Amino acid sequence: MLCLLSSSLIACVWLLVAHPVSAFNGNTHAILQTKSSLPTNNNNVAVQLDVAAVDEVAADNDAVATTNRSRLISADDIREISQGGVAIIPDWLPPHLVRAMRADARQLFEDGQFQPDGLTNTARSRDEQGFTQKADRQTFRGGAGWDSDVGDCAARGEFASRMRDLRRALALGLGRPSLEPEGTRKHEMTYNWYEPGAKLGRHLDEHHEETKGVKGWQMPTRRSVTWLVYLNDGWEEEEGGALRCFPRDKGSMSTDVQVGAHEGNLQVGWVNGRDPVFLDCFRPSGGSALYRVASTSGEVGKASQERCILSVRDFDVPAQPIDFASFLKSEAKETFSQISTSRLDPRFASATGTAANTNAGKSNIEHADEKTILEVRPAAGTLVVFDSVSLPHLVREVTGKRQRIAATGWFHEDSQFVLEV
Repeated sequence: MLCLLSSSLIACVWLLVAHPVSAFNGNTHAILQTKSSLPTNNNNVAVQLDVAAVDEVAADNDAVATTNRSRLISADDIREISQGGVAIIPDWLPPHLVRAMRADARQLFEDGQFQPDGLTNTARSRDEQGFTQKADRQTFRGGAGWDSDVGDCAARGEFASRMRDLRRALALGLGRPSLEPEGTRKHEMTYNWYEPGAKLGRHLDEHHEETKGVKGWQMPTRRSVTWLVYLNDGWEEEEGGALRCFPRDKGSMSTDVQVGAHEGNLQVGWVNGRDPVFLDCFRPSGGSALYRVASTSGEVGKASQERCILSVRDFDVPAQPIDFASFLKSEAKETFSQISTSRLDPRFASATGTAANTNAGKSNIEHADEKTILEVRPAAGTLVVFDSVSLPHLVREVTGKRQRIAATGWFHEDSQFVLEV
């Protein structure tokens, strides 16, 4: 067992051959389960991060002091997100705010302010998908009620202020400037509620606009960064409800270019085990192309980046379900891995549900073919942050007798193109 300690996070890493195991104790909130060796030297990072900006925001954060005062977010956390990993910060939310928000969520639930909100197949209506309170996630006013005048507005306002500081740090540190401003449909913030027996299947929080059809280009913003803050005190492993993520292992994390998007083009897969593959739908030909980004030598002491086209020719993106491998050159096809497919993500399916899993996600829980599995116990005050485009994840079934409660949401970036209708 190899233990890696950083200021407020103790993460124990088990190197496994075949069967993942789980154990939680003390301040250990996450387990990285991997089926391959995990290098510990990660000094060859070439992703451009504004570390000074992150530290400045953290220093200016005036959150209520606690015995272990939480940092906002560190440069290491920013780097983890940029490379396709998961930032996990225990005790990030002050205890008084955890208590206030948990009480707020409970009261709002008793007042009937939550509704079932499982994974949405965008090709089907909500009524056709049959979400239920017992089997699916429920959200506060369907995700649209954070600023409403019901419940504990003061607690939610204090939390929103803290999240604005976090968003500013991420905008600067990740080099995503359009994360920072407020605006219409700019950011999402809600409570999530899982009854015993409820779960959420594997999915991504954002997909390339073109894979959604015409409506994908009608929104001025899109999800960029996913965050969760857990509100349950004393949550035990036996109660289930863990967040299960499928990040790149340390040896396969992208170091030459950020995951998620490049020059506005969203990521759809990986090639060579580590390089993000992006989809450009604005080619001079009027078609689309798949590409990766390679670093090349430039002026002395400087490196530049250039696109390496991976598709055989420019193409029109078909309707869902989509197999991007069919458009790739043979040498790229051999190592290509698509992030979302109809087998793995119910949002990435045809209107008839061809080859898609149901929302219950019975067939996609264990994922024996995954190289790396990260599980996060939903312990009170823990902040989890990751890229919305590149990281598949799910919520395992709540097996205990109480509800799993969290504040969750997404920070948005501006879309590169908006279709006026």
